[in-house]
Amino acid sequence: MITDENGDPMPGATITLANSTQGTVSDIDGKFSLDVPVGATLVVSFIGYTTKRIEVGNQTPINILMELDDTSLEEVVVVGYGTQKKRDVTGSVVRADIEAFRESPNVNIAQSLQGSVPGLNVGQVNRAGQNPSISVRGRTTLSGNQNVLIVVDGIIFTGNLADLNPADIESIDVLKDASSMAIFGAQAANGVIMITTKGGKMEQKPVFNYTGTVTTQSPTSRPELMDREGFLQKVRDQDWPQAYLAPDYTQPNPDYDVAALFEPAVYAGYENGTDFDWWDAATQTGFINNHNLSVRGASEATSYFISTGYTKQKGYIMNDQYERVTARINLDHQILDWFRFGVQTFGSFADNSGEIPALSQITTMPPLVTPYDEEGNVILNPDGAIRANPFLSPLSNDFDKNNNLFANVYMDLEIPFIEGLKYRVNFGNNYSWRRHYRSNVYGAGAAGEAFKRNYNAYDWTLDNILTYRKSFNNNHNIDLTMVVGRRELKYESTQANGTNYSNLSLGYNDLSLGQLQLINSTAWDESYVYQTVRANYDFSDKYMITATVRRDGFSGFSKNNKFGIFPSLGLGWVISEEGFMKESVLNYLKFRGSYGANGNLTSRYSSLARVSIYPAYVFGNGGSTVFGQTVNTLANSNLAWETTTGFNFGFDFSFLQDRFTGTLDYYQNTTNDLLYNINIPEVTGFSSISTNVGEIANRGIEFVLRGEVIEKGDFKWNASFNIASNRNRIVSLLGQDADGDGKEDDLIGSGLFIGESINSIYNYESAGIIQLGEEAPSGFFVGTHRIVDQNDDGTIDALDRVIRGREEPAYNFGLMNEFNYKDFTFRFFINSIQGGKNGYLGLNNPNFGQSDNARRNNMFVDYDYWTPANPNARYRGQDQVAGIEYQYYGDRSFVRLQDVTLAYKLNNSLVVDKLGLQGVKFFVSGKNLATWTSWEGWDPETGSGLEPSGLPVMKGYSIGLDVSF
Repeated sequence: MITDENGDPMPGATITLANSTQGTVSDIDGKFSLDVPVGATLVVSFIGYTTKRIEVGNQTPINILMELDDTSLEEVVVVGYGTQKKRDVTGSVVRADIEAFRESPNVNIAQSLQGSVPGLNVGQVNRAGQNPSISVRGRTTLSGNQNVLIVVDGIIFTGNLADLNPADIESIDVLKDASSMAIFGAQAANGVIMITTKGGKMEQKPVFNYTGTVTTQSPTSRPELMDREGFLQKVRDQDWPQAYLAPDYTQPNPDYDVAALFEPAVYAGYENGTDFDWWDAATQTGFINNHNLSVRGASEATSYFISTGYTKQKGYIMNDQYERVTARINLDHQILDWFRFGVQTFGSFADNSGEIPALSQITTMPPLVTPYDEEGNVILNPDGAIRANPFLSPLSNDFDKNNNLFANVYMDLEIPFIEGLKYRVNFGNNYSWRRHYRSNVYGAGAAGEAFKRNYNAYDWTLDNILTYRKSFNNNHNIDLTMVVGRRELKYESTQANGTNYSNLSLGYNDLSLGQLQLINSTAWDESYVYQTVRANYDFSDKYMITATVRRDGFSGFSKNNKFGIFPSLGLGWVISEEGFMKESVLNYLKFRGSYGANGNLTSRYSSLARVSIYPAYVFGNGGSTVFGQTVNTLANSNLAWETTTGFNFGFDFSFLQDRFTGTLDYYQNTTNDLLYNINIPEVTGFSSISTNVGEIANRGIEFVLRGEVIEKGDFKWNASFNIASNRNRIVSLLGQDADGDGKEDDLIGSGLFIGESINSIYNYESAGIIQLGEEAPSGFFVGTHRIVDQNDDGTIDALDRVIRGREEPAYNFGLMNEFNYKDFTFRFFINSIQGGKNGYLGLNNPNFGQSDNARRNNMFVDYDYWTPANPNARYRGQDQVAGIEYQYYGDRSFVRLQDVTLAYKLNNSLVVDKLGLQGVKFFVSGKNLATWTSWEGWDPETGSGLEPSGLPVMKGYSIGLDVSF
C-alpha cells in the first residue's frame, strides 16, 4: 500500500520493477499488485514526491510512505487569478514552507511565516489571539495605504488572519515585485500574500484527520518589580541630598526618615510591613488548547474538504483570553465535461471577552499598599492618590465577540470549439460583525459606566476571468489572462454609552438608567472597478516574457483622477539550457528581470470637503436649539494616485545534482506623488490639505539557500537559510527652500529628512551625566544628562538635535535545520533581526514621574538611574527633570530560537496492519525558547522596553497528536 506524508492512500502512483518495463499503478485505496522475483527492487514515483527505491526481499504486503519533494513543491506557485510553473515565473514569487511549522503552537498562520520568507516581515505578538504586523520589502509611502493584500482562494480577504484556521491552509505564496503584484493593481502596492486552502485529492476515499495540541504559556523575559526594600531604597535615592551626608552623599544620614513624605495609605503599609507583588497578582499560568477535525476525499467528479477547529488561548495576563471556533466546507464538482462548479466557504467565531488590568498602574503601584482591604473588598485608590486601582477593570462585565463569514462561489467553463479557452467567474462575499458590550460599577470614577457597541462590515467581489493557453510546434507557449471585476466594501457602527448609574444590576442591558447618555454612529462605502490583461509567453522553456496592464478605479480619488493605469514587464532566461553551460557546476540557472508600476490608495474621502455637526446654539431668550454644519477639510479635485515604479533582478539556481537550490534578488523602487497632508496658511480656514508631494526610494537584496546537507542510509539533514536587507530613503518632500541654503527643506516637525530613512531618529545627544562638583548649565541639574551643543553657540535648543539613527533594521535572517532518522524528525528554526550601525533602535526610557508621583511610583529593578553612588548610570536621577530631556534609544537586535519540534511517526506497517489507521504522529514542540539580545525590557522584537505598560512575548512547550483514519 502506498500512502502520502499524511498517511492518506495515494491513487495513481507508478510502481515499476527496476531496470525493466514491467509495472503498474496504485488504485483508489493506494494498493497495487505486481509479480516480481525474490530480491527485486521496486521504483515508486509520483509527481511532487521523491522517487523511492524499495528492496522487496521477502516482504508481502509492502507498505510504502512517500515523501514530498521540496523542489517539486515549487514547480507550481499560485499567482494572481491562476497558477504558474515556478520555472516560468519572471517576477519575485516565493512559496512559504508552512509544512515545517505544522507542529508549532501557532494560533495565527502568520506566525508560521515569521522569519521564514525573505522580504516578508511578520511582527511578534504578546496578546491572546493578536494579529501581528505584516509588511513586504519595507515601506514605500508616508501616509498612503501600508497594508499587505491578503488573497484567500483567489478572493481579496478583508478579515483578520486570526480568522483563518492554520490547519485548513494548503499553501502560501508571497508576491513581492511589481511584475507579480501588477495583476492586483493598486490594492497590491505593499505586497500580496496568496493563501490556498485545502481541497479533496483526486479519486480518494474519505480520510479523516484529527490534530490536537496543548501548550504552556510563560513570558520569555520578565523584568522584576522592586519589592518593599527595593522601593524604600528607591525613595532614599530620590532624596539623596537629605538621605545621605555631604560631601560625597554616599553615607546614610541617620536623621533621615524615608517615610516622612508618604501619603497616609502608603505610610500605613510602611508601618505594618506590607510587601505586595502587584505583578504576580495580575498574571496567571497561560495555555493554548487547539483541536482540529477534518475529512477530505474525492470521486471522479467531486472533491471536498470539510473541517472544524477549536482554539482556546489563556494569556499570561489576567483576563487576556481568546477563543475561536472555525468551520469550513470546500466543494468542487464537475457537472459536465465543460462545466465545473464549486464553493469555498468558512465561518470564524471568536471571543475576546474580558478586560485586562491597567498595566501602567500595576507596574507603578508601590508594594506598600494592596488592592483589597482585610475583608476582600476592592480599594478604589490604594495609594491614596487620584489614580484608580488597576484591578477595577477586570471586574467589568465584558462581552466581546467577533464573527466572520466568507464564501466564494465559482464556475469554470471550457469554451467549446476553441481549445485552451476558459471562462471563470468568482463571486466572493465576506461579512463580519462585532458585538462589544461592557459594564463596570467602578467605571467613570466609580460612578458606573456601560456601553453597547455594534460593528458590521460587508464586502463583495465579482471577477470575470478569461484565460487562453496554447502551445505551438512544441516550442511556443502562450498563456493569456483577462480580468474584469468590481469590488465594494461597506461598514457601519452604532455605539450607545451611559455613565453615572445608581444601579447597574442589569449591566449593559439597560443603558437608559445612566444619567449621562451618548449615542454615536458612523458608516462608509467604497468601491473599486478594474480591468487587467496579462500575457505570458515562453519559447522552448528557455526564454520567457510576462506583460501586464492593470486599469484601476477607486472611489476615494478625486473626480479628475478616479482611474490609474499601471503596466509591468518581466523577462526570464534559463541560462543553464544554453550550450555554453553544459560543463557548468550549476545544474540550473535562470535569470529574472522585471520592471513595473503600482499605484497606492488614499483614504476613502480624502479628496472631498468633509463636514461635521457644529455645536448647538440657542437663539434668543427661550429660543429653539439649532445645530449647524461646518466644513473641516478642504477638497482637492486633483488628488492623484501615488505611484511606485521599480525593477527586480534575480537568479534561481541549483547545483550538486539539484541537492542545493537557491535564489538571489535585488530590487529598487521609487515612489512619486506621495499622498500627504501639507500645512497651508490658516487664513484659508484650514490648517492642511491632502495632496501629492515628493519622492521615496526603496531598495534591498534577498538571498535563499536550501538543500540536502547529508543523506546517508536512514539519516537525512536538510537545511535552509535566508537573509534580506532593505533600506528606504526620502529623496524629496515639498521641493521648498525657505532658508535659501540651496538645499530642499526637511519637514522637521514631521520627523522627515531629505536623504534619510522614513523612521529616522532626530534627537539630542548626551555628553554624559552632570556629576557632583560639576557646573550645570541653565535648566539642568546634577544627575541630568549634559546635552551636546552641536553648533557651539552656547545655548541648548532645538537646533542641537541630530540624526542619531533609524528604527529600521539593517538585515534579518532565518535558519532552519531538519534532521530525519527513520521515523523520527527533529527540526529547529532560528530567527534574527539585526540593526547594524545605528539601526533597529527603539526608545527605552523609564517613566520616573515627578515630585510626589516619582516618590510613590514603583519601578523595575533594571532601571539604572543616577545617584552619587552610581555616577556611571544610563538614566538620569529620578526627580531631576531638566529643561531638555535626553532620550535613550536601545539596540533591538536579537537572535531567537523561535521553533523547535521533535516528531515520531508510527511505522506505517504497524499503523495500517495492526491499528487499522492511516497515520499516527506524536510530537513535542517549543516556541520562543531562547532569545539573545542586549535589549533591556520585555522584548526587542515588539520594542517593549522598560515602559510601565509593556507586555512580554510568550514562550511555550506543547505536546500534540496527529491521527489519520
